[in-house]
Amino acid sequence: MFFEKKVDLRSKRAMVDFLCGHYRYYTMNSWNRTTSYANRIKIPYLGLTREQANRAYDILDTDYWDELQFVIDDFTSEMDGNYTIGVNGRSGGYLVLYRGEYYDPGYKSQCRACGQLNYQAVSGEVGQCGRCRKTERVNLARPLRWHRATGRGIDDDLDADDLMDLSVSALRDKVELVCRFDRACDEIRSAFIDLIDNCKVVEETVMVPKTVRRIVCAAA
Repeated sequence: MFFEKKVDLRSKRAMVDFLCGHYRYYTMNSWNRTTSYANRIKIPYLGLTREQANRAYDILDTDYWDELQFVIDDFTSEMDGNYTIGVNGRSGGYLVLYRGEYYDPGYKSQCRACGQLNYQAVSGEVGQCGRCRKTERVNLARPLRWHRATGRGIDDDLDADDLMDLSVSALRDKVELVCRFDRACDEIRSAFIDLIDNCKVVEETVMVPKTVRRIVCAAA
């Protein structure tokens, strides 16, 4: 346990103190002033050794979040999409508890060749793709189910007196949610440390295709 704390769920005062004392951060930009429960994940705040910290800074220049996303996905699924975890801050130094929701993006068909999605349904069995031009676009078997976070704050409008007015059951639900968030942050930290201890950063030269415009003259 690094972020997660033990809380006496039998005591209203202990639960209120935990919620009021928990670190918070903005859900959007600072000028929006909406906040939620959060944890700092900047390198100096992760409890790393000096050697681990040096390797961690190298990893920050990679797509390391691809290796950590599974923790957030598991948390979001466990919360039935009502809550998720996002990264915020100028340098991505904060994990923030967000409200979330599943939604249908409205796509009706997809190209089997290139994967391009289309908002228009296919009238027949197959249709032409607007991107690769192949006749491989088919209707989706079922609506897509995507997830998104919202910028609404969580408990940023409640002070200690407001929380004390809640029932023990309602207060316990809030504490259990935040504790589960903290535990997920611990899992993200552990997965990040595992990357530090067992992986290394290597440099590769990648050839990137580039589109240019040129003049083509007709033959004389």
